[in-house]
Amino acid sequence: MSADKSRDMAAIRAKWDERAQRYDAHYETFKGAVEHYVDWELLKRHLPPSRKARILDAAGGTGRITLPLAKLGYSVTLCDLSRGMLEVARQKLLREGVLERVEISECDICDLRFADESFDFALCWSGMLEAARELIRVTKRGGTISIFLVNRCRGALDLFPQDPASALALVEARSDYVCDEAEKYRAVSPEEARELFAAQGIRVLAIYAVCGWLDLLPIPPDRRESSRWDEAFFRQVTAMVLRLSQEPSVQGMSRHLVLYGERT
Repeated sequence: MSADKSRDMAAIRAKWDERAQRYDAHYETFKGAVEHYVDWELLKRHLPPSRKARILDAAGGTGRITLPLAKLGYSVTLCDLSRGMLEVARQKLLREGVLERVEISECDICDLRFADESFDFALCWSGMLEAARELIRVTKRGGTISIFLVNRCRGALDLFPQDPASALALVEARSDYVCDEAEKYRAVSPEEARELFAAQGIRVLAIYAVCGWLDLLPIPPDRRESSRWDEAFFRQVTAMVLRLSQEPSVQGMSRHLVLYGERT
């Protein structure tokens, strides 16, 4: 799980700086609101019971998760490679009156600027397995990590229309990587994720299948992208997605996996 040194850091930073001002708009749509609700409901199951716990939100961008954590009273360190994303987060935290509870740091998730065992809970929802070693290093023994991973089977399904040969290689595990502009992500199955993290001293607590479910449910695109929706339907959809996120028989259909584990 070592970092890929070929990452084009300048291109990655420029991409997210350019998207910073419009990034949160996705979570104002029905699709984004469902994703955020599901992510948060799953996260709440694993948060430290003590509000004195120190939490790291690595690659936390505009503070989508940092903000509600700070509102709950946690001490949060938010880090990201993009200065633009962090500035959006800073302004949101300031408006909500919780900026004093958050330390903001500009750094690469594959080279974190924190001492060993600095945090009780560390999360990285960038979809980058290569960040796992650093995430584990800065988490206390007995603490919890949460990390998003690219789901191998769904990655192959999404790739197939453009490149059937590469998609087949990915699903057969003859290839491990999918590319997204300047970034390259290692894809894994739930079974591979368990093995990889167990080898790093992580006791896997849960693996959920998240993101991409609304692309599979028969919901019209205009409804998915709408900024207005019926609350009863929203509750039905989120209940469905939460159930699917825990269903082993369909885990391969989600775009990402989110792993929760305890550092032993």
